[in-house]
Amino acid sequence: MLLSIESSCDDSSLALTRLEDAKLLWHAKISQEKEHSAHGGVVPELASRLHAHNLPLLLQKAKEFLTKENQDPFNLLKAIALTTRPGLAITLLEGLMMAKALALSLKLPLISVDHLKGHVYSLFINQATPRFPLSVLLVSGGHTLIVEAHGPTEMCIIAKSLDDSLGESFDKVARMLGLGYPGGPVVERLARLCPVGEEYPFPLPLKQKSTLAFSFSGLKNAVRLAISNEQPLSQEKQARICAGFQKIACAHLLHKVRFYLQHTQVTRFGLVGGVSANAYIRTQLEALCTEFGAELLLAPLEFCTDNAAMIGRAGVVNYHNKIFADLQTLDISPQTEILENS
Repeated sequence: MLLSIESSCDDSSLALTRLEDAKLLWHAKISQEKEHSAHGGVVPELASRLHAHNLPLLLQKAKEFLTKENQDPFNLLKAIALTTRPGLAITLLEGLMMAKALALSLKLPLISVDHLKGHVYSLFINQATPRFPLSVLLVSGGHTLIVEAHGPTEMCIIAKSLDDSLGESFDKVARMLGLGYPGGPVVERLARLCPVGEEYPFPLPLKQKSTLAFSFSGLKNAVRLAISNEQPLSQEKQARICAGFQKIACAHLLHKVRFYLQHTQVTRFGLVGGVSANAYIRTQLEALCTEFGAELLLAPLEFCTDNAAMIGRAGVVNYHNKIFADLQTLDISPQTEILENS
């Protein structure tokens, strides 16, 4: 059995995964949304303190689950997987300290997992055999990427955002409208109140550019100007702005993914990351994949945001390939290990 730990940002999460068939046996997460909402975004120092409090609570719950299986619960563990990159250094350290303490006391090997690779593996939670090759659109609070996964450990970044990530843009739009944090769900909810065809008209980013890249800073600025011009803001105006932003942000994603699919032979295409829970984006991308004859893979909604289950699923692959980290030298990094395609 594999214990996995996720602490890259503001979600504390632990999971237990069976090594033989990658079945998820137990998973728990403590969100910090309530604590950060007053600040309009994640405060790293606060997130770190909350991880220091929440991770031991989750470990106790994991121990209680294991006790049902064995009188000596930790005797069932064969390895510990943890997120070591990318993320907030101050929060990654909390997970690293717990993992090292457990590995040292229980004499277990450590498995270092890249958070972005974990998102790719969220597509295969509870599946014994991951399906490669595939291409993946990763849209989260920290990243907007197209990743090509040629095999279990062979991945490269094909396209990325030139500025803000999509998730960050949702949060900033929500903040400008005074809607709170996190922004994704509340913007999506308000957008549904806007009748089709009455969305606020925003320009499509990089429309005339043939480069494979994303950009959301211009759209975000256009939203800021719209908010300024539409004062005072009624709920109807807020809904029009949210719907317009969501529509154009999604259109921009699809415009670049279409360009990618036109120039690349793709049979499987995955959508992962926190923003992949957005129903509008899911529906639009499904139609695009159908047009190009590509199978769309989606992670279960509960595993779109950061979670230890996806870290455990990636960790199972490393375990079977005997890819272990050195206890003495293992450290965290704000950078992903996935290389950019040259």
